[in-house]
Amino acid sequence: MADLPRLCVFGDSHYACIRQAEAQGLVDAAAVELEYWGNVGGRFRYLEFRDGAIHPPDAAVARRFARFNAKGRTVLPAAEFDAILVMGARIYPWRVFFRLLTALAEGPFVSEGLQRRFLADGLRGYLGYQLAAGLASTRTARVLLAPVAHYTANPQRFADSVSPVMARLMAEKLPWFWTVLAAAAAEDGIDLIPQPDATVVDGMFTDPAYAVADHLAKADYEHRNAAYGALILGRALAMIGAGAQGLRQPAATGTMALSEGRC
Repeated sequence: MADLPRLCVFGDSHYACIRQAEAQGLVDAAAVELEYWGNVGGRFRYLEFRDGAIHPPDAAVARRFARFNAKGRTVLPAAEFDAILVMGARIYPWRVFFRLLTALAEGPFVSEGLQRRFLADGLRGYLGYQLAAGLASTRTARVLLAPVAHYTANPQRFADSVSPVMARLMAEKLPWFWTVLAAAAAEDGIDLIPQPDATVVDGMFTDPAYAVADHLAKADYEHRNAAYGALILGRALAMIGAGAQGLRQPAATGTMALSEGRC
């Protein structure tokens, strides 16, 4: 039997939803040799890419990353894998989108060229993206990127954040925003996985069906459950040719999810 393609999921606490999706059998990952390498987001600020691998700053942080990897890896070398899925990794497109939408709502003063530059520079400004670009620069592993999803919808909490003009612009502009980000990522050798349309509601928010359990009580509007993880992992498997025949859609609400710090 030929060796299976080697896929690593690298990320911060947002990659927990993918681990849950696999553990709960929501997606069939039998066609790949799957590893995980990551930790909570606060430790990402200390990571750096050099010599073809992502390195923690010291042995103590390296041990924390190794703890959640089946092989105890203290660094993440691109050459050890056929594909690497960067999940979350403190990359927030919605923050870039929101700033640009705010500017556009003021009037037609931002040219298309400037919008493209704003979006691309905003994406490339995140450390997690720079780590992904470093991995891609080795040309040894295919790098896929699924950034942090939009905030979970909560009209009471976010009603004052979005003006009627911004709400209209969201419907009009968001598909193009994602296209611009995908083009910028492709220039850096990265395959972008936009947030699935089926998970988006109210213009630029995530359907609560994909939130972590008890997200209101926890005031956690960022993290996702296993149903969301299954969508992303299934998409990644399809993109690398490993198939996603086993992808199933459960009832998303109430799906168990790990909290930040317990990846």
